[in-house]
Amino acid sequence: MTDTIPNPYRGYRFSRCTPLAENQRDQLIAAFGIPSGPSAEALGGRRQMNTVFLEGIGGVVVKCYRRGGLISRFNTRYFLMGRKTRSEREYEWLDRVRMLGVNAPEPIAAAHQGLMAYRCWLVTREIAGATPLAHLGGKRSEKLDALGATCNRQIDILVANRIRHPDLHPGNVLVDPGGQTWLIDFDKTGYYRGRRSHLAAYYRRRWRRAVRKHGLTAQVAAIMKPARNDRPE
Repeated sequence: MTDTIPNPYRGYRFSRCTPLAENQRDQLIAAFGIPSGPSAEALGGRRQMNTVFLEGIGGVVVKCYRRGGLISRFNTRYFLMGRKTRSEREYEWLDRVRMLGVNAPEPIAAAHQGLMAYRCWLVTREIAGATPLAHLGGKRSEKLDALGATCNRQIDILVANRIRHPDLHPGNVLVDPGGQTWLIDFDKTGYYRGRRSHLAAYYRRRWRRAVRKHGLTAQVAAIMKPARNDRPE
């Protein structure tokens, strides 16, 4: 069940959320105020993640959205309001891909502050004990050999439904203690209008570029099964 809380609460709007009590919203607003900066993790990009314990729900991850490019030199956190905020769009994509069978974090809330210009946050359920795949990729690991099938199943679902995750790389794949893989960071995801084979090839090329750029092992590159339309770079 997803709620929309129509009125601002302490200056914040919860535009998508599971049913949240006031004390839970208070906890999240406190987490929104934690100073943020770019992720220090390999392949972490601009996202800033904070993990907090939310009463009645458990561990949740709070994502603060940041700008990139030249504009970030004078504006790092504000966006112009459109039909939906960035956190709303990602919340909806997480719901969508989960319904299709992709392992993705459960969205808990999308919140923003501001009207014409806004800041926003996405809250998702924590995947306990999960490790970014990129952290496992600096040296050969027996664990990596078992991840190919589960990782490719997730990507096959995206390809079959023409869903383009623009930043799919080993930093955006989490591995839980049971060896299951989870895809994260669906910001800017959209539908792909071309052939599915081209989308599959795009995912493989994007993965290999990230592996080379960050010095991960050939074992990580081999996790992605070859696509028919892959071309040498």
